Amino acid sequence: MIEKSLHKVNNWFYTADYKIKNWQFLTGNSLKIIACLSMVIDHFTKIVLFGAISTNLITKIELGEMPYESYNELRSFGLHLIGIGRIAFPLFCFLLVEGFCHTHDRKNYGRNLLIFALLSELPFDLGFFSTLSLQENTFPFYWDYQNVLFTLFLGFLTMVCLEKFSTISKQKRFVSFLLQIGSVLLFCLIAELIKSDYTSEGILIIAGLYIARNNRLYQIILFLLAYILTTGEQPNLFIMIACLGILLYNGKRGKIHLKYAFYAFYPLHILLLYLLNTYLLGK
Repeated sequence: MIEKSLHKVNNWFYTADYKIKNWQFLTGNSLKIIACLSMVIDHFTKIVLFGAISTNLITKIELGEMPYESYNELRSFGLHLIGIGRIAFPLFCFLLVEGFCHTHDRKNYGRNLLIFALLSELPFDLGFFSTLSLQENTFPFYWDYQNVLFTLFLGFLTMVCLEKFSTISKQKRFVSFLLQIGSVLLFCLIAELIKSDYTSEGILIIAGLYIARNNRLYQIILFLLAYILTTGEQPNLFIMIACLGILLYNGKRGKIHLKYAFYAFYPLHILLLYLLNTYLLGK
C-alpha cells in the first residue's frame, strides 16, 4: 500500500515537472544576471549603506544635525535590501549543479572555481572585514571568514564524490549510501572549519540540488528542506522567488558565452564597492 502511494506521488511529480516545461523561459545567463543583481544589492547594502553612509549619519546624529529616527529608517530599508540579496545564493548553487552536469571538462571547471576563490579573497576581506582586520593587525586579510566561491568549490568536490560513490555496484548499495552521506558531512565539516560563506548550509543545498537534478520539483523540495534544516527559518518571499527562478529555467545557457565574465564579476564588484566606501568615508 505504501509503495503504491509512493509510486503515485512520484508519477505526479514527474508529470508536473513535464508540464512546467511549457512555462520555462529563463536561460542560464538570465539566472546569472538575476543572481548578480541580487548579490550587488546585498553587497552594496552591507559595504556602503551600512558602512560609509551609516557612519556619516551617526556622526550627524551625534552633532544634532539629524534625528535618530532617520537612521532607524535607513537601517530598516537596508534590511529589506539584504532580503533581496537572499535570491542570489540558491541560484548560484543551482547554476553550479547545472554547470557540473553539463561541462565537458570537470577538472577545468573545478580549477576555475578554486582560482577565482583565491583571487576573490583579498577583495572580499577588504570589502567586508577591513575594520576587523585592522583591529587584529592582519590587514588587508581577515582569516576567520572565507568568500562564497570556496563554498561553491567545496560543493563541486561534494558532487564529485556523490557521483563517484553512486556508481558502486548494486550489491554494495549500503556502502554506497554511507560513502555518499559521509562525503556530504565531510565537506559540511570543512566548510564550517574554514568558515566559508554559507558554510554547511551551502553544501547541503548543493548536494540536494544535485541529488534531485532530474526533477525540478524535487530539487525545490530538497533545497527548502536544506534551508529550513540549516537556518531554522521559514522560507521568505525572496527564497521563494529564487525557487521560482529555478522552476522557470529552460535548460539553455543563452546566446552569449559569459562564463569568465561572471567569475570575474564577483571580486571586481566587491573591490569597487570597497573603494566607494573608502571614498565616502574620506579615508
